[in-house]
Parts: sequence; C-alpha cells; structure tokens
Amino acid sequence: MIQRALFATAALALSTLAPQAQAAVVIDYANFLTACGNTLTCVGATSPTAGGDLRLTPSTFATGGAGYSTTAISLGSGATFSTTFQFRMSEAAGIDPADGFTFVVSKATAGLGGLGGGLGYAGVANSVAIEFDTYNNGEVGGSNHVGIDVNGSLASLAPVSPYGISSCEFANYGATGCMSNGKIWSAFINYDGTTKKLNVSVQEAGSALIQLITNYDIDIAAALGTNDAFVGFTAATGSGYENHDILNWRLANDTSITTDPGRLPEPASLALLALAGGAALTARRRRAV
Repeated sequence: MIQRALFATAALALSTLAPQAQAAVVIDYANFLTACGNTLTCVGATSPTAGGDLRLTPSTFATGGAGYSTTAISLGSGATFSTTFQFRMSEAAGIDPADGFTFVVSKATAGLGGLGGGLGYAGVANSVAIEFDTYNNGEVGGSNHVGIDVNGSLASLAPVSPYGISSCEFANYGATGCMSNGKIWSAFINYDGTTKKLNVSVQEAGSALIQLITNYDIDIAAALGTNDAFVGFTAATGSGYENHDILNWRLANDTSITTDPGRLPEPASLALLALAGGAALTARRRRAV
C-alpha cells in the first residue's frame, strides 16, 4: 500500500509539473500516420508511408513535395526555435542520388517551390531553410552538403559536408558520411533570436554527432518579418531521384532541444523522477525502522 501511494504521489507530481517542462515543445511527431490533412498541409507528392514516415518525395523522376504546419507557429523572441528530426534518403536511381530536402521556416504557407535542384524550396519568399543537399548543382559543398538558404534562394550559405565527405555519386553513395546512403540520420537545429546565432548538427546512425554550422550570424526574424511562422519540409527530384523521408520531428519555441530525437524525458522530468525515486527510498527505510 505504501509503495502504491508513493507511486501515485510521484505520478501526481509529474503530471502537475511535467507540462511546464514540456511547454516550449509546440510540435511533436513520433510518426506522421494521421498528420497530413490535419496538423500538416501536405502538397505535391508528400504523404505518409505505411510505416508512418513522412515521404516528401518517392524515388521518382522530376517530382516534388512539401509538408508544413497547417497553422502558423509562434516562435520565441526574435524567432527563437530549436528542432530535431530524423531522416532517411534511400533507393537512389536515375543519373545520381538527388536532390535532397530542406527544413523551412516561412512567413506564409510556402506551398511547393522549384523541382530538381530547387529542392522544393526555390522561390519561397520571406523564409529561411536548412538544406540537406545530395546533388552537385554547382554549389560549394559538392553532392553532399548541409547549408543555409534564405528567401527561396539556393545559394547555400555556409555549406559544410557531413564527416568531410563532399562527393557522393553512384560510385560511393552508400558509404559512411553520404546522406543518401539509406541510413537513419538525426538533425539538430538551434536558433537563438537574441544572439542571432544558428547552429546545426547531424549524426549518422552508428557514427559520432558532429556540429556542422556553429554560431552562424543570421537575422531570421528580419527575413520572415514575423515571429509567427509556418514550419516544415520540402524536397524534390530531377533526373536523379531518391526517397526523402522524415521519420519523426520535434520543435520548440525556445532553445531547449539540444539532444537526441528519441523519446527521452526532458531534463526537468528526469530531475522529478530522481526526486520521486529518492522519496520512495526514504519511505522504505522508514518502514524498515
């Protein structure tokens, strides 16, 4: 009875306080089975797979897709946000693995931008995107890079190649470090609207977490012209193609999301669990006495 009461007390403490710890998280998808047409607007080729992934494009010639929040999300001061998601690009075909996808923050419902090297993002005004590019359209960074795009331009600011691998064509695209290799990758994007610093990290399954973009100066609030933004993903293919899948996604309107995208408790929840465990241990000792 005492253990049951302690469990109930701990559960009550968690249920009362945990929402405060989680309040900053405004988007949380473990899967996308019922998202399209409800909380996400899905356009073009984008739809959920049978397994619940958000397939932005299938591995098909010259297609594009986008999935973004149906309503605008209120970001933090100066457009502060942090987000993490897992992705997989697979079944490459055509001339080479192509073309990649973007995570986008936009003033308006972005719809669908240009195909091929446009990554479904080209032409989207009042927006900032992080591109995960898998085809060399002449950009710095070659056929395997992460970069920053502004206002629908694919100029790819601050391009960096994951794990130093800048060339991923059919001869080697399955190798470690190539984003088109069919493995699960994790991405972490953190923007502080006060300092106007943007950070981007990635991790390939089985490899170390690496920070690709560190404290990049950018005024996202000025680019958007608002703190209320539509957020989501775009992708496209051309003569080369691949599946572009988002497996899960969390977004907060502060900078609290900095660790892996698994379903681990937030730090405050972990602290509460520790306190609950300590209370249970104290009670057992008292009962023994």
